[in-house]
Amino acid sequence: MPPHIRPSLIGSTIDTLRQDFASGATTPVEALAATISHMDRVQPAINAIAATDLDGALVAAEASARRWATGDQLGPLDGVPVTVKDSVNAVGLPWRHGSLPNDGLPDATLDAPPTARLREAGAVIVAKTTMPDFGMLASGVSSLYGIVRNPWDTEVTPGGSSSGAGASLAAGLTWGAVGTDIAGSVRLPAAHCGIVAIKPTQGRISHLAPSTVRSAGPMARTVADLTDIYRVIARHDPRDTLSLPDEADREAPIPPLDDVRGLRIGLLTDMGYGFAADAPTLRTLGAAAEVFADAGCTITEMPAPFAADAYDALDTLYLVRARAELEAFGERGIQVLPGLVRWIVDAGTCSATDYERALGRVMQDQMRWCAAQESVDFVLAPTLPSPAFPATDLGMNPARPLEHCSFTAWFNQTGQPAISLPFGDDAGHPVAVQLAGPRFSDRRVLALAGWLEGRRGRGLDWPLEPRTQPGAVWREQP
Repeated sequence: MPPHIRPSLIGSTIDTLRQDFASGATTPVEALAATISHMDRVQPAINAIAATDLDGALVAAEASARRWATGDQLGPLDGVPVTVKDSVNAVGLPWRHGSLPNDGLPDATLDAPPTARLREAGAVIVAKTTMPDFGMLASGVSSLYGIVRNPWDTEVTPGGSSSGAGASLAAGLTWGAVGTDIAGSVRLPAAHCGIVAIKPTQGRISHLAPSTVRSAGPMARTVADLTDIYRVIARHDPRDTLSLPDEADREAPIPPLDDVRGLRIGLLTDMGYGFAADAPTLRTLGAAAEVFADAGCTITEMPAPFAADAYDALDTLYLVRARAELEAFGERGIQVLPGLVRWIVDAGTCSATDYERALGRVMQDQMRWCAAQESVDFVLAPTLPSPAFPATDLGMNPARPLEHCSFTAWFNQTGQPAISLPFGDDAGHPVAVQLAGPRFSDRRVLALAGWLEGRRGRGLDWPLEPRTQPGAVWREQP
């Protein structure tokens, strides 16, 4: 790191960085230099960065430094180094969707809505982050990028599909990131990597192509940082035909919660199918529930909402999506990750009628899941059934690599906001909980997550230098 850059800058919060910009202790150009220096040291160990735009980042940082010098900064992210996922278009950077057959496509000439909002707010987009093929794995294995590793323990997965975003934030490479989420793809890496991420109400954060289940989502190390990014990118964009109007209070800060008494919290420990939550996960979930109960919330244990065969139809929807992308490559499809191809091919053919039946079943289960939540204000659930699995694995069940996303995937189907935040650890691996609320309650979900984070009692000892063996995750907060 350059000698004039203080080491404590890396891994700090966005608010700390802003204060340094305001006081002159640090400039956006110096923050970028620290980011690049740290990235050069850490990237070989975690493989989180897909491509960089250092020239463009320097131009943005210099412009931000001039604004801070004159007091004309554009907002809470002005000068803050950030990343966007490989699948989120950014002018001057490649779009590869994690897959080798896409290597060599021209760089993007148009910013996706989240990228455009970041640039308008003065954020410094340093790089694209790595992801698995098609974004259809909940791990960090890619035919193009290889294996993405978790800085808490490089032998385990960072989760996916926003794999590089989760790993890079945990290692302190930048202060924020934008990922995408179709079955949990910002929340799963958040859980594995000890960071926070929110899948918003569907349509709240505009993205392309428009989707009823996939959303862009901000990722950060703290809820306050996450909220800053959310407020910038949660904007209407007419290019997304499913984009919601701006929130009426979009310009107002999200006030912290002081009193949660009377809230009805639904405690969900079992989805009725898939992998059961393990003991460390249930202990962590119980600890979070106890915090709510002690604060005067009503805790209601929710019965398993789904039948044992509920995943079959959902897996069919994922398969058809992946098969369409695979078949578009033609003969080049042989370059796609073999394990992903096996999942697609082994499932056999699927007729339009089969797909319609699967879609109908998912819609029925979606309505059932919505009805199950009518008597509670928020749902408290695991993000993952288990804290970690090997970095080389495609999923907890490689034959159905999205099957372990059971606690996250249904909030995509219902379009609800859901946030993952760390609340415990197991053998050096972070363990997360998930909070979800009704559609359009994004700001309340963020506020409630901030309240819970503040009562965790311990802070994270970030793996700013990636660890090859599990180590102590938590430290007592002063």
